[in-house]
Amino acid sequence: MAIRFQETLYGDEIFQGFTAEALVFEGATPFQKVQIFATARWGKVLVLDGIVQTTEKDEFVYHEMLTHVPLFACNNPRRVMIVGGGDGGILREVLKHDIDRVDMVEIDRTVVDFCVTHMPSLNAAGAIYKDPRVELVIEDAFVFMQRERRKYDAILVDSTDPVGAAEVLFSNTFYDLCRNALSPGGVLALQDGVVFLQPEESRQSMRLLRHMGLKARCYSIAVPTYYGGNMTLGLASDTIEVLQPNLDRLQERFRAQEFATKHYTPELHYASFILPRWMDAITGGLA
Repeated sequence: MAIRFQETLYGDEIFQGFTAEALVFEGATPFQKVQIFATARWGKVLVLDGIVQTTEKDEFVYHEMLTHVPLFACNNPRRVMIVGGGDGGILREVLKHDIDRVDMVEIDRTVVDFCVTHMPSLNAAGAIYKDPRVELVIEDAFVFMQRERRKYDAILVDSTDPVGAAEVLFSNTFYDLCRNALSPGGVLALQDGVVFLQPEESRQSMRLLRHMGLKARCYSIAVPTYYGGNMTLGLASDTIEVLQPNLDRLQERFRAQEFATKHYTPELHYASFILPRWMDAITGGLA
């Protein structure tokens, strides 16, 4: 019997949903309710606290753009941190790069384990966690960063929206921890929501990052799963050059890496920073 799933967005103003063939997994962890549905159109769908997080069908758009844009923006990324990312998609893409080490800090072990079991295309059936460059840490990233004080060339924040356990990841205190953890010339990347319907997410993150002395800028992507049009991803660094993509340099570095992508290209990287006027007005452009 088909299952109809409905997601309520932005208070109770908007609804979207899908029909699923089966509820593959459902469970409550100390942090959230986790569901994985099997669908004909989207493949497996990960839902946390009633909010769709990712699908097998279109996950590559978000994961590639939140990974390759910051890593190719950074001159020589050797040490990377992933905040969240329990489905494994960001880590899968990070490992395509010639890096020395990546710390993935995810608060909820259940998400990691059940995505390995039920959404193996996102994480190579768990093989990514056996890569010797990887340290998987099951802990609150806020606590981890306060204790460890490690330095990174890139910090990729793959979080849910700023509610519940993820709310602290959008705070001034957390951004300050990230700033202090960045190596000179390092880059911080984060998701800022669907800008047409969630303008305050990108407006506030850009304001906070700039207030603490970082250069910050948004770029845009379109992911079919996320209702409301383009979403913005934020990029911040202590140097403005990181935020000004050079197409010739991007093409050269991409050719040198010799790995495959489904969505990311150097040309798309460059174009994603060209925002319409209304987005520029919300995000503050390049500053």
